[in-house]
Amino acid sequence: MNRLRAIVVVVIAFGAAMSSAAAAQTALEELCGACKVEIFAKGGKFLEGPAFDQEGNLWVVNIESGWVSKITPDGKWSDVFNTGGQPQGLKFHKDGRLFGVDRKKGVFIYDPKTQKMSDYVLYYQNENFHGPNDLIFDRQGGLYFTDPWGTSMANPRGAIYYVSPEGKISRLLDNMAFPNGIALSGDEKTLYIGETMRNAIWSVQLEGPGELLVRRARISTYLNGGIGPDGLTVDEKGNVYVAHVDSGEVVVLTPRERSSGRSNSRRGEARSTPTWPLAARSAGRFTSPSPARTSSTVWR
Repeated sequence: MNRLRAIVVVVIAFGAAMSSAAAAQTALEELCGACKVEIFAKGGKFLEGPAFDQEGNLWVVNIESGWVSKITPDGKWSDVFNTGGQPQGLKFHKDGRLFGVDRKKGVFIYDPKTQKMSDYVLYYQNENFHGPNDLIFDRQGGLYFTDPWGTSMANPRGAIYYVSPEGKISRLLDNMAFPNGIALSGDEKTLYIGETMRNAIWSVQLEGPGELLVRRARISTYLNGGIGPDGLTVDEKGNVYVAHVDSGEVVVLTPRERSSGRSNSRRGEARSTPTWPLAARSAGRFTSPSPARTSSTVWR
């Protein structure tokens, strides 16, 4: 299975266009050969946080409406539950439960079996979060998540948290300018973080689950143009895929942190989390709301 065919990217359209369709096709061919992009489904408002369940259904958040939606492999769309806030990202736990982050509500859990939503983490040491944005599980079931809202280069207080499988929460970093996407290397020895307002990718070495090797925390890559990185994912070869806000592209970085290619979105800016589905999935998904954000399109 080639690399791009196995990726999900959420694309938000604000009217920024690629320089030409031919340039987009060339970039796409560099990553996935003769693959083509086509409309798969329509629905939702301001989609982000794509995640696949074990049956191959695609789940996404609707930031403006608060709904979490499910799209079946044949393109059937359904709104499943509403967080009552502004959901930002989703990840499935190995036990089948869906975890999510919400800008207003912290970290939540949805159990597809009971169809009930519950709170998981609401604050840290009696201190409210800025507003969580993205999350990633390690193999032990521990959870890393970013907490960026309200932070910037002028107010670099964005944080990274880790919740152990036993539920103990730790703050790992608290000096970032809007930490956004987050991902782990295959051996789980490196934590990648997209710092949006610095237009940079951090590579942070881990000594163990939730344990940073502080002296090896560094900015490994600066991006060119755009606003900055949003969602991240890592493939089985160690390549890091970066959704680059306001650039209309997904940047691909090799394990040596060199740019190996770019995939341009059909329209607008690449945003949210490029997500690896299960091995059984063979088509990628791209979603793009209208400029007025009244509805969204899912591409594959």
